[in-house]
Amino acid sequence: MFILLALSSILVGVTIGAAGVGGVLLIPALMFFGGLGTHEAMATALFSFFFTGVIGTFIYHRYGSFDWKITFPVLAGSFISSYGGAYVGSLATAAQLDATLALVIILSSLYSMFPPKQANLAERLTGGRNALLLFGIGLFTGFFCGLTGAGGGIISVPVMLIFGYAALPTIATSQVLQSVVSVSGSASTIASGFVVFSLVWWVTLCELAGVVVGVRIAHAVPVPKLKKAVTRICLVIGVFIAARAFLR
Repeated sequence: MFILLALSSILVGVTIGAAGVGGVLLIPALMFFGGLGTHEAMATALFSFFFTGVIGTFIYHRYGSFDWKITFPVLAGSFISSYGGAYVGSLATAAQLDATLALVIILSSLYSMFPPKQANLAERLTGGRNALLLFGIGLFTGFFCGLTGAGGGIISVPVMLIFGYAALPTIATSQVLQSVVSVSGSASTIASGFVVFSLVWWVTLCELAGVVVGVRIAHAVPVPKLKKAVTRICLVIGVFIAARAFLR
């Protein structure tokens, strides 16, 4: 089980670095291979995302993939809402969290696999209106990531692509977003005693190794092909968690 959890953590790091949507896979890995309950797995995963986000942000910045005018409004909105989401999550039952997490994963994955025609709203909005849209995306992302411990990218990436933002800046934004969501959300989950520190440090080290590899993949392989593979995996995991919630 230790080896399986380590390998899963490395895979999670690769998908975080490459497509920005893989962090959610750490939660079922911690549940099935680490023996954690839903609350503990979500809180432990969320705490680890601070460190993967820092490394991912640093490497993406070195590649020059950031558009900070896009990133900053998303960060502001997510920081405000993720604490509230984590607090609501601490009050919910395990079955409710499982169902919510499954819904978020499935809907995000389905959109990523079968995207509608791009509206390119991002190209038509300028100045304050564009910043307001990005701030709203941050509020939405932060709340649900704090609620479920899902990181950030699995929500922010497909939502930003809906509005026509470019893929690499969107994935770059998801890197720093996971750190911001982790700080705000973990302030609540640590106080509730849900973070399992005996697991989080070495799991995080495995993730970091994967992130370094994943970022290089993102800049060497066509992102749509990689993202499609990741979202299919997420869809399978989402269906499994939904079945678990139903049985509960």
